[in-house]
Amino acid sequence: MRALVVSGTALIAATYGLARFGYGLFLPRFAEAFQIGPVVSGLIQAGSFLSFCLAAVLASRLSARPRLVVVCAGATAALGSAGVAAAPHGGVLAASVVLAGAGGGFATPGLVALVERNLDPARRERAQTFVNAGTGAGIVSAGVLLLLTVGQWRLGWAAIAGLVALATVATLRADRSAHRARRTDPPARTPYAARLLRRVAAAALAGASSAAIWTFGRTVMVDSRAGEETYSVVAWMVLGAFGVLGAAAGRIVQTWTLRTAWNLTTVAMAAATVVLGAAPGAPGAAYVSAAVFGAGYTAVCGVLIVWAARLVPDRAAEGTAVLFIALAVGQAVGSVLLGVLLSSTSPVLAFTVAGVLGVLAVLPAVGSDPGAPRPRATAAPLSGAPAATSGAVGRPGVN
Repeated sequence: MRALVVSGTALIAATYGLARFGYGLFLPRFAEAFQIGPVVSGLIQAGSFLSFCLAAVLASRLSARPRLVVVCAGATAALGSAGVAAAPHGGVLAASVVLAGAGGGFATPGLVALVERNLDPARRERAQTFVNAGTGAGIVSAGVLLLLTVGQWRLGWAAIAGLVALATVATLRADRSAHRARRTDPPARTPYAARLLRRVAAAALAGASSAAIWTFGRTVMVDSRAGEETYSVVAWMVLGAFGVLGAAAGRIVQTWTLRTAWNLTTVAMAAATVVLGAAPGAPGAAYVSAAVFGAGYTAVCGVLIVWAARLVPDRAAEGTAVLFIALAVGQAVGSVLLGVLLSSTSPVLAFTVAGVLGVLAVLPAVGSDPGAPRPRATAAPLSGAPAATSGAVGRPGVN
């Protein structure tokens, strides 16, 4: 199922790295073209995160029809991106950014379900984290588009719409489960809210922390070095390139524990946020911060996917949607809060607040999960990815 993994990675790259997180990268251009300030910018990003939440809720309702969910992902991201490209004023821009943000809310649950039904259990965790790492590749692509369309950002967003459409078609073609006989009896359903409750809190705090860089990271870098736009674009591309390393989350959670992986990645992400806010104009500090944040954020998302699959294995797509909704709600609140702080104070204070929220995200993950199901130990490799460590995931305490 290498084709599904590759096309799924491309869909995540297009819906997340381009259509969703491309807003932060292009924000200085939008602010100049439509005369919008930090508060309005934060509200628009908050709207994008909330549309992500609504899409994820709908995706969980449609979990039995993942192909339809993937179509919804492609349609919303492509139409939203096309709307950004054609926006005549700030109102249309805001509505289009919000619509484009829904694409990611559909994409992850839909792809989780497709991977679950196309790959055998031995390969799923590694495949899920590999596909999730597509966000980094999309961010790098967004940076390339920005550099190639200097002064013509509308062309860049038109290209994003086309890339989303192509990735959606490729993913649907790679799905072989559609041709298999489908079971008529619905799978067993078990209550799962209690098992995910602390993870929801952790995801929300991590999301609020990440909003600093996703929404305002490039803006503060541009402001710190006026007239040197390439400096901040390269930093964003570094963020995306290292975000691809988030695919290693599959090996991390199999070698160590999910709690260890979560704690390391969230703290690293929070530290990177503080450093960038303190020294946005220092190339060494800014580039290292971008790299650490990119790898940390992608790994955080990968850990959330694996957590859902282990805690509620019969409802993996729905559990993933719940955790990603929490992440997006945190990002929405964080965007508004940090936008207000940035309008009245310095980036150092705003980004430090974001860093503190990231450290606090560790607290809900402390402790064990009695009775949480653990995956079977396996050693089968994912096609096109490194082999899993045999037996690693079956050790006590992995949850």
